[in-house]
Amino acid sequence: MLFDSINSTFKGITHVNNIVEHEQLTAEQKAGKKRFLIYKYNPNDENDSPKYVSYYVDLKKIPPMYLDALLYIKDNYDSSLAFRRSCREGICGSCSMNCDGIHSLACIKSIDTDLTKPSILTPLGHMFVLKDLVVDMTNF
Repeated sequence: MLFDSINSTFKGITHVNNIVEHEQLTAEQKAGKKRFLIYKYNPNDENDSPKYVSYYVDLKKIPPMYLDALLYIKDNYDSSLAFRRSCREGICGSCSMNCDGIHSLACIKSIDTDLTKPSILTPLGHMFVLKDLVVDMTNF
């Protein structure tokens, strides 16, 4: 494991210490792919608990932005993944999220291409989570 506890890596993440592999891959299958740890939680489901789900993506198959990786994961691995997007030009702010510890717009933030460390995507830390990466934008 890359780190002992996910909550020791980023300020503000204190209640998640659970990483779930989306699919079991061999080391050979993981080679040459970027690991994405994506926060998943549905507060309306009493049986669900906050967790990170691990996905491995070949960066050669997708464009360079975090939003592109999320769309690829949703289309190819996990159709239940929830996030917002709209303009894809960095204007509307609907794809705001925390990308590798920095509040960013996923449509204009480039993926860190270092395959030795995972990319961690979380909802904005100062807003209530509605589901996965979707936050309550009522007061935005």
